[in-house]
Amino acid sequence: MGEITFILLLLGVGILSGIVSAAAGLASLISYPSLLVLGLPPVMANVTSAFSTITGNYSSVFSSFKELQHNRRQLWIILPLVFIGSIIGAFLLFAVPSKWFAELVPLCIALAGIILLFPHHPKKAAPTMAGNSKLFGKSRISQIFSIIGIFIVGIYAGFFNAGAGVLMLTLLTVINSQKSFAVNNALKNVAMTVTNTTSWIVFAIETTIYWNYVLPLMIGNVIGGYIGPIIVRHLPGRLMQVLVGIGALILAVSLVIRNLM
Repeated sequence: MGEITFILLLLGVGILSGIVSAAAGLASLISYPSLLVLGLPPVMANVTSAFSTITGNYSSVFSSFKELQHNRRQLWIILPLVFIGSIIGAFLLFAVPSKWFAELVPLCIALAGIILLFPHHPKKAAPTMAGNSKLFGKSRISQIFSIIGIFIVGIYAGFFNAGAGVLMLTLLTVINSQKSFAVNNALKNVAMTVTNTTSWIVFAIETTIYWNYVLPLMIGNVIGGYIGPIIVRHLPGRLMQVLVGIGALILAVSLVIRNLM
């Protein structure tokens, strides 16, 4: 493969990754298998994917401002949870055998996909949550479990980038059943920006970065990351849930097949 063809291929992968990351939290459906096919081992493919998607994360947040403006209170609770969790997860990646997460990840992603495919009957989406003191459910128990769940997904996101976005999106869809898909997706975009930024710093310190892969992917992710939230804004929420659920199951199956090879 020529150098120009290689760069253009990675640029295209980056654009698609940015779109599906910002619109569905499934960047790994594109980037992770593509990097495996291009010859990177699983851990390095994970690191390269996480490293390259950071630019798309920031452009998707910029494109999601409309959905975020009435949800700042919940956002400020989510951010420290995923920040601390992602630090723990990023260091765990280099402390435990890669076989552990290679076998666990498909199960987590498949479960998230099934939850999204299961019929949801949300209440009418509230335009604002500013006056609601119960930001994570009506009962104290549901609030505690929601906070723990977000923290665990933060750890997972730092530990293994593949599928982290769809897990966070699934969790927020369950927690925020009264909010639209576009709002939950925007909250997911900010949470994943925090976890990927943290992982980006840890990975830069702990391992070698393959810049010849990362730079074209980064450029493509900027473009795709901006387009994704615009797509979500104009498509029915239930349709997006079904598409994300199907995509998650495809990713889970592809990872299982890869593990068996």
